[in-house]
Amino acid sequence: MVNFFISLPRGGRCLGLALGLWSLSVFSQTATVLPDIEVKASPASSLGFGVGVGSPQTQLYTGQDWITQPLSGQVIDQADMALMGPGRLTDLLRLDSSVEPYYSPVGYYEGFLIRGFAVDPMLGIRVNGVPVVGESRLNMQNKQQVQTLRGPAGTWAGAGTSAGLINLVTKRPRDGREVYLTAESRASLGAGIDLGQTGPQGGWRLNAAIDHLRPEARGADGGSGMVSLALDRPFGSRSVLEMDLGYSRHSQRSQPGSQLLGGTTLPPLNPKLVLGGSSWSKPVVFDSLFTMGRITHAVDSDFKLIGTASLHRVKTDDRSSFPWGCSATTGTLAGTYFCANGDFTLWDYGSLREKREAAYLAIDGLYTVEQEGLTHNLTLGASYLRRTTRMPNYMWDVADTNNNGELDADFSDYADTGNVFTSSWTGGANPSPSFSDAFDQTIEQLAFVAHDRVTLSNGDSVAVGGRWVRHEEDLRANFPYYPAVRRSQDQTVFLPGLSYSRKLNAARVFVGYRQDLEAGQRAPLSSANYGEVLSPRRMESYELGLRLQPGKTVAYEATAFYNHRPYNFRRDAGLSDPLGSFVQQGRESRLGLELGARGSLGQSLSGRLGLTAMQAKVSGTSQDVVNGNRALNTPKLRMNGLLAYKLPALQATQASVVWSYVAKRPATADGRVKLPSYHRFDLGLLHERRLGEGTGLSLRFYVENVFDHAYWRDAADFLGDGYLTAGAPRTFKASLTLSQ
Repeated sequence: MVNFFISLPRGGRCLGLALGLWSLSVFSQTATVLPDIEVKASPASSLGFGVGVGSPQTQLYTGQDWITQPLSGQVIDQADMALMGPGRLTDLLRLDSSVEPYYSPVGYYEGFLIRGFAVDPMLGIRVNGVPVVGESRLNMQNKQQVQTLRGPAGTWAGAGTSAGLINLVTKRPRDGREVYLTAESRASLGAGIDLGQTGPQGGWRLNAAIDHLRPEARGADGGSGMVSLALDRPFGSRSVLEMDLGYSRHSQRSQPGSQLLGGTTLPPLNPKLVLGGSSWSKPVVFDSLFTMGRITHAVDSDFKLIGTASLHRVKTDDRSSFPWGCSATTGTLAGTYFCANGDFTLWDYGSLREKREAAYLAIDGLYTVEQEGLTHNLTLGASYLRRTTRMPNYMWDVADTNNNGELDADFSDYADTGNVFTSSWTGGANPSPSFSDAFDQTIEQLAFVAHDRVTLSNGDSVAVGGRWVRHEEDLRANFPYYPAVRRSQDQTVFLPGLSYSRKLNAARVFVGYRQDLEAGQRAPLSSANYGEVLSPRRMESYELGLRLQPGKTVAYEATAFYNHRPYNFRRDAGLSDPLGSFVQQGRESRLGLELGARGSLGQSLSGRLGLTAMQAKVSGTSQDVVNGNRALNTPKLRMNGLLAYKLPALQATQASVVWSYVAKRPATADGRVKLPSYHRFDLGLLHERRLGEGTGLSLRFYVENVFDHAYWRDAADFLGDGYLTAGAPRTFKASLTLSQ
């Protein structure tokens, strides 16, 4: 075990060693279960699509089967993760047809769309139900479940979750030991341990891993390490403490996205190329520290009090050379696209010692009472969230001939340029630019939630509630070459949630209405009002759903939805003027249908299928070229499936196939350029056997993109600029796990 810690960064070694020694000294015996205070991460059955996103304020439906829940979501459990193997969160969420990657390049943090709306990385990513810094690398080695909630979740989870939310559930204490090794194409190697023990005094679970990263994208090499500790401890017969502590470090050169040629043509597609990589480019570094504690106290059999506190700190060095815009030969700064002939300008970007922090406190009361044939599940609670972002050393600059770190006013003194057709660039000398203190933002939310779900004697249910949120923002922006921006705003809103669920034999029909408030977006670099933060915007959602489980083997789900909110865009986007103002005008809407099935056919075949069909429109803006178009990167149809077959000739062996289909979708706001549709297939083989008394062996082989199909995975409007991200080429993966 010492060898694993030695390879971690110094802070990770110290934390892991200290926590490991302390935990081993406290917890040492066999588990005792306290059924009256058992805390479940998810109320979903093994067949269901239920959502119980871990936070007490979202556990409105705890204890209820998934079929009764008037919400749309997905659960990716340990069985799914075993078949798909180790990887990024992006890989796992391919199993949710309503979730799409959104600017998640190699070496960078991951972004997502849910129902065509971007998940807010500041407020829409959760661990065990508490907000975390989404602009970081999220480790999957210590996670046992991934949950998605589709559509606004403000009533239950707090403002800022208008697209939905993604919740990662950490592994809880259990008896056992695992050691595993992983390998991928191009000699990416990894190793890890998973140790746990339980007893009358509680339990602990320690996870540690290191990885040497050499992806198929040439030049995007790096490494990562993590260590985490989960602790559960009872106090008497009515209280339990759950704690999570973790540290991780990820250092890797990124693979920047491509841009359209002249704003009208797709560039050459080469997923193995790190476009614009230079000798002086440096890796992106994420240092993450996470702590969380939750105390649950059963006052009596009907009333529970739950207190939660968490802190997530992330330090980032975001620095690289990247292609952005047309070259100096145009005499203008065209930051939204490459030149029509394939020329691009190579930039030196740096934002060093970025600091982000998410601090969260909550107290909740969960009360169940039966009265006159009615069952009330009442939730009352209060929470406080403070989210800060600080960029103290920020710069972006052309690597110019004089290497003076200054951007020439006429944009004519370029040295580092390249061309996508020749796949070559000068690289130039290492720039030495000057840095500025660019950005400081604080978001605070004080919230009170009240929600009651009433179950009638005939099995029907009505849920009524809401969240009062006081949202405060304070911003100071002083980006290079643009006027300083200072802004403070506060808003008090009520976010209602209403639903009705009716029982129909083995089926349930539900209808619901929800709202959420999203923090204001910052105007991007390519806009005339760069750095300005627009007003918060409200999301509304309407849903009509059907769930059916006729037997014990297969479950079905169908949900129709309509979501809409105000539209933020750069005026003249996609036209000749790339420096229009970033404004809030008109609205964007999503009208869609989600279908899903999950279960088994016989003893050998099991799996899941999903489909999302969606119309995504923009209307009411001052630009006719935008009105009526499909929203960026939103296909009409997205489908996926996972099938696993137990091979009768090979004991304890499963073969699996994962399939994804994405229809064509707009690559520009005006819809003139579209990304082609694509199919992708992955194949896997999982073999498990016993080597002796108490010892297990797991061998896993996996091929991603087995036909090596080249495709554009997404078109993202990241910080106002259009980027195209290539899908990964064929990649081979293998892992070996020994367990006791």
